[in-house]
Amino acid sequence: FFMVVLGMMSFADAAEIFMASVILKDMKCDFNLTPVEEAIIPAIVFFFYAIGSIVAGKLSDMYGRKKVLMIGMIVLVISALLSAFVPSFWLFICCRAVTGFTIGANYGVSVVYFTEIVPVKHRSSAMLGMELFWTVGSVFECVVGMGVMVKYGWRAQVGITVIPCFFALLLLPFCDESARYYAISGQHDKALQVCKKICKRNRRTMPQGELKVSIEDRGKMSAVFSPELLRHTIILILIFFINMYHVFAIVILLPDVLLTNYCSAASFLGKETNAKGCEVLSKGDYEMLLVSAILCVPGFFLGTIVVEKLGRKKSFSVTAVVQIVCFCMALPCWGTWFLYVALAAMIIASTTFNQILWIYTPESYPTYIRNTAVGTLNALGKLGAASGTFIIETLDARDIRGSIGTFIALGCVLFAATLFLTKETKNQALQDTREQQAGLTYATLQDSNI
Repeated sequence: FFMVVLGMMSFADAAEIFMASVILKDMKCDFNLTPVEEAIIPAIVFFFYAIGSIVAGKLSDMYGRKKVLMIGMIVLVISALLSAFVPSFWLFICCRAVTGFTIGANYGVSVVYFTEIVPVKHRSSAMLGMELFWTVGSVFECVVGMGVMVKYGWRAQVGITVIPCFFALLLLPFCDESARYYAISGQHDKALQVCKKICKRNRRTMPQGELKVSIEDRGKMSAVFSPELLRHTIILILIFFINMYHVFAIVILLPDVLLTNYCSAASFLGKETNAKGCEVLSKGDYEMLLVSAILCVPGFFLGTIVVEKLGRKKSFSVTAVVQIVCFCMALPCWGTWFLYVALAAMIIASTTFNQILWIYTPESYPTYIRNTAVGTLNALGKLGAASGTFIIETLDARDIRGSIGTFIALGCVLFAATLFLTKETKNQALQDTREQQAGLTYATLQDSNI
């Protein structure tokens, strides 16, 4: 139940990213957009996504995970629906800015929320379930686009996209607040009540012992960069930036390879128009987007398997090296099919690393600043995504090998950064307070497999 509700935040994240690709051509015709206005659509979402991620991270550490998610989901549904009916381009941009803010806010909070309610031994497999919703969201956007865009246009696409989020909003009130949040905010009775609910739901008895709580100075950005966490945070900022550069830029690179006939790769991306005479994505375009989305699934599974077999730190280093090898495979022109295999390997390797990163990061920060840290890192990572899409588009106009070269160079930096990580979180209970884990909090239930 929790996985379905919180997985919809991942669904919304993917749908927003893919929706920009699906509706852009039709919107360009409908509003007679200039190239600058076209570029504003994804840029504004990335920018406000980053702001929302930071703001919501801090607020959820201060006021609770569920409360922030509820507000974020309400605003998301309203702004997304409004953007389907706006009469002008700039009103659409305002609505998408609010939508980007709420998606950035909801995604990071949902990952932390889910991490805190899942037993230690199930954390990585639970995160796999959440990330699969990302694939479901992207596939949903492509399938809806194939059936809607030609007949009904971009407004119908935007309106239909928000429907699953509306159902998630209806279910969210039935989720319990994180007992860990209650414990570090001094709310003993509420923390105990949630623990008892979980025991009853899982047909387990409450562990013996005293439930200890503490009142922490929650949501302080300065604590994320405190002396004991400074090195760890700086390394993760670098890793997040490069990781999202790779993940998002590769999605852009794939169609460029086909459109420019790199290594004689035949393009199957044609042209199609809707009832208004506006150009929309062709069948080949949707097939390319679907392939990109579906290829993420093996990466999610591999990340989950590797992180349990090798541990978090070693998995980072191994997958970083694999990424570099996959990037190098795309440099020589050894035939069209070899190039397709190389591109598929690049997507799988990048999503494998991304899966490990989202398992590890919430585990490596204590509860009183966990959302603040994850939100900040996610926001700075989106700057890498924005940089990647811009740079790759610029370089590909001249030389696709230049684009691949940036992947390799940054991959080497990424590998070096992983070697400096000091925390190993495999099979470790989550920390709650600055000094140590707060006694028999919800971590006791996790360790008891309740």
